[in-house]
Amino acid sequence: MKRNPIKIQRNRLSDQIIESLITMITDGQLQPGDKLPPEPQLMEQFGVGRSSIREAVGALELIGVLTVRPGDGTRVADSTESIRHRAAGLALITIGKEKVSELVEARSELEQTIAMYAAERATANDIENIKTHHHRLIQAKEQGQSLITADLEFHASIASSCHNTILMRFFSELHQPVLRWMEQKAKYDWGFDRVVEDHQRIVDSIEAHDPMAARQAMQSHIQLAGDKLVAALSETEPQK
Repeated sequence: MKRNPIKIQRNRLSDQIIESLITMITDGQLQPGDKLPPEPQLMEQFGVGRSSIREAVGALELIGVLTVRPGDGTRVADSTESIRHRAAGLALITIGKEKVSELVEARSELEQTIAMYAAERATANDIENIKTHHHRLIQAKEQGQSLITADLEFHASIASSCHNTILMRFFSELHQPVLRWMEQKAKYDWGFDRVVEDHQRIVDSIEAHDPMAARQAMQSHIQLAGDKLVAALSETEPQK
């Protein structure tokens, strides 16, 4: 028996698809590890086009609710205990190319400001802490290990060096989407080619207590990775 389409009425079609999928997971209709139906079936089920389905799936993947693996399809993440908490991050990153761009813009502006204040205010201990996390990333890269944790902790060490609790709180709120951003780097095998060099420029600027240089180094670092993130999630080839 053919299933009647679920009509989506709101302007942002992907938003309501996201809400519907989250409800299906939290209500137990979809269990951790379950595979989502193929795109054509989802398109018929929700009465929308392919692009809206991909935007919704991309958003839920970025915050860790879904996992997408070539050859295995799209599955509900193994653990969904904090799905509602993670889903709150969709206010920041409900996908659609323009929303990814907003995440890039927000992160860039926030971390430029953090880097600027870190260059002004970092103590000797702060700088040593930043260097320690930078070296951990270098070691992880040399040993072929995942760079995600080291990369995120490097940025967190700079945030703690800005000595502004409000900016640190904002950075913490961006933690989940930024973590998924970094996982996209690893998934697509892009974005880490020059990360060590970018981080070194940031370290040098902060150690020199040069706020404008630190701001510019951070802007360049995040914008390049952000452009590649937008390209990857838009299913275009990222620039080398």
